[in-house]
Amino acid sequence: MAFRGFEGPAGTGKTHQLVEAVKTHLATFPLEPDQRVLALTFMHGSRRRLDARLRSTPELAGRTVCMTIDSFARTVILRWRSLAHRINAHPGDFNQTCDACGYLLEQPGVAQWVARSFPVIIVDEAQELSVERLRILKALEAHASLFVAADEFQCLDETIDTKPFLDWFQTGQITTLSRVHRTGQQGLLNAGVALRSLRSPRNGSGLRIDYYFKNVMPFQIASAISRANGRRAVLYGPGGPGGRRWVEELIQRLTQGMQSPKFGTIPALPLVHEDTAKASISELTGLFDDRDEWPHNEILAALETIPAPPAWLPLILNTLSREHRACGRVSWGKVELIELIERKANQHRSYGYGQARGIPVMSIHQAKNREFDSVFLLWPPGVRGDGEQQARLLYNGITRAKGLCRVFVRVQHLLSAAPFSFTNPNKDQ
Repeated sequence: MAFRGFEGPAGTGKTHQLVEAVKTHLATFPLEPDQRVLALTFMHGSRRRLDARLRSTPELAGRTVCMTIDSFARTVILRWRSLAHRINAHPGDFNQTCDACGYLLEQPGVAQWVARSFPVIIVDEAQELSVERLRILKALEAHASLFVAADEFQCLDETIDTKPFLDWFQTGQITTLSRVHRTGQQGLLNAGVALRSLRSPRNGSGLRIDYYFKNVMPFQIASAISRANGRRAVLYGPGGPGGRRWVEELIQRLTQGMQSPKFGTIPALPLVHEDTAKASISELTGLFDDRDEWPHNEILAALETIPAPPAWLPLILNTLSREHRACGRVSWGKVELIELIERKANQHRSYGYGQARGIPVMSIHQAKNREFDSVFLLWPPGVRGDGEQQARLLYNGITRAKGLCRVFVRVQHLLSAAPFSFTNPNKDQ
C-alpha cells in the first residue's frame, strides 16, 4: 500500500489531516496492546507541538511516541549496534548516524522489528529531510503504514536538495490542500500567494511592510507591539553580523521601555528569547578540538572555564560524574564527548526546559510550524540566500500570523530588492 501524503501551503491544515487520516486508519487496523504510533519530525520545537497535538487527541492519547528523526536514528543504532558494527553501518554526526540507521533498516529483520512496535508512522514537516533521513523512510515504507505531511516551499535549509524527497513523495497517495484556515486576512493571504510565486508582497488587510528612520524605528516597533492583542511574537531574519547586532540592540532597548514627545511613554516589553542551544554547543565542543582523548579531571576543568554556562551544563556534569563514580570511567574520546554535549543540549531543548513567560523572540527558523495572533518581523541587512531563499524565509515569517503581521525593514533599499520586490516584470503581474 502506498503511503499517504498531504501537501499544501502554510495554514492549510496538513497536520490536522495527518492526524485525521491516522485515526481513520486505526479504526480499521487497531493497534495491539503493546504497539504505538511513532511520530517523527526534524526539529525539537515541531516535535513538542506534534506531541501536544497527539496527546490532546482522545483516539491517540497514550498511544504515541514522538521523537525527532535524529533521536530515532540514534535509538535504532544503539539497539542494533552489534549488527551495525558487523555491516559497517557506523554512526558519526547527525547525517552519518541517519545514513547508518537507514542502512540498518534496509536489513528486513531490523525494519520488521521497528514495524512490530510501531505499525503506524507519522512524519510531519518532511520537506526538511535530507537524503540520509529520507533513506530511513524508504526503508520503513514496505513494513509500516506511513503518513507524511510536507510543503517543499517551507524548506528553509538552502543546503538541502529537495528533489530526492519530492521524487519519492510523489510516489505516494498525495492529497493536495489549498484552503488556508489560519487566517482570513486578505492581505496575509495575498502575500503568501505572491511569495510562493516569487512576486512582490503588497500591504493589505493584516499586513504592513515598513521602513523607518533609525531613531524612529524602535518607537514604531515598540508602539506596534504594545498595541497588539492576543498572542504576540517577535521574529527576525537570519542577517549577517551587523544585522544580528541590530536585532540584539533593538530587543534590549525594547525591554527597557522608551519615552518621546511623539509616542509618549512606552513601558518595557516582556520580550524573552526562546532557548537556542546552537551557539552554546559550539562554545563547549570547541573546548575539546585539539586532541582525541580527554581525562575526566581535564574535562571538568575545561567546562569550568565557560564564562556564561548554559542551563543544560548540569546535565552533562551529572553524566560525567555518574560514569566516573559508578563505572570507573577515567577518560572520554573527543567524538563521544561532543556527542554527549549535543545530546544533553538537545534533550534540554526537546522537553522545553527553561522557557520563560513573556512575548517570545525567535528566529524565523525557530518559528516554523507555529502560529500567533500578531507577528512582528524584523528584517535586518545581510539575510543570506538568493531571491527564492529569501522569499521562503519571508513567507515562513508572515504565515505565522493569524491576524496581523508587521514587517520592519532595517535598510530602505532592501524594499527594492527580493523578497520585497522582484524585478522580473512577468513575476509582478
